[in-house]
Amino acid sequence: MALLDPWLERLRSVRDRLVANPRFQRWALKNPITRPLARRGARAGLDLAAGFVYSQVLVACAQLKLFDILRDGPLSLDALATKLALSEPAARRLLEAAASLGLAERRGDAYGLGLLGAAFAGNRAALTIVEHQPLLYADLADPVALLRQEKRGALADYWPYSDGDAPESLSAQQVGPYSAFMAATQPMVAQEALDAYDISRHRRLLDIGGGEGVFLTAAAARAPHLQLALFDLPAVAARAKER
Repeated sequence: MALLDPWLERLRSVRDRLVANPRFQRWALKNPITRPLARRGARAGLDLAAGFVYSQVLVACAQLKLFDILRDGPLSLDALATKLALSEPAARRLLEAAASLGLAERRGDAYGLGLLGAAFAGNRAALTIVEHQPLLYADLADPVALLRQEKRGALADYWPYSDGDAPESLSAQQVGPYSAFMAATQPMVAQEALDAYDISRHRRLLDIGGGEGVFLTAAAARAPHLQLALFDLPAVAARAKER
C-alpha cells in the first residue's frame, strides 16, 4: 500500500488542478458525459453555501411553532399569518422556504406539513435541539475568531461548568438551563439505548453524569426491580430529586 501512496497523491493533485480550473469546469458542464456529475457537484456546493439559510428557516419554523400549528391540518395563508403573528408577505416567504426544504407543502391555496415537518411535529426532543441552535449560530457568526479563541462563546455561558474551577459550587440557577435542555432531549436517546441493551439482567444501575435522571426514569419503566443511583454535580442531582 505504501508503494501506491505517491501515485495516489499525484492523481489527487491532477484532480485538484483540473477541478479548480475554470475552463475545465465550463467544459464539464457542456460535455454530455460529465454534465450530470458536474451538475451534482454544483448543487452540492450551492447546498453547502446555503446551509446556514436552511438551518435558519428550520429554527424560525420551530420558534414560531409552525409544525404544531399545522399538525391538525392545512391552513390558508391569511390564517397562518395570524397564528404566526407575521404579515402575509413574511408568512408566505417563510412557508415557501419551508416548502422548498420539505418542512411544509402547498396544498392548493393552503399550506400543510411536509414529510420532514411531520417528522419534527412528532419529535419534541428534536425540536428542542433545533430551538437550542441559535446559541451555536451566535458563536459561529465569526468562525475565525472562535477558532482562534478570541472571544468567549455563548455556549460556554450556557454550560457554565464546562471550564469552571469549582463546578461543584454552582447553584441550581446556574445549571438549570443546560440541565433542562438535556432532560428534554434525552428521551429519544434513552429509548434507543434501552432497546439496544437488555438491562433487566442487572440488579443495580448507576448513571454517571445522569443529569435530571431522565435515563434512570426510562430504565425503571423497563425494569422496575432495578436499584437506581445517580452521580452528578450537587446542584444537578438536586434537580433530579425533584423529578
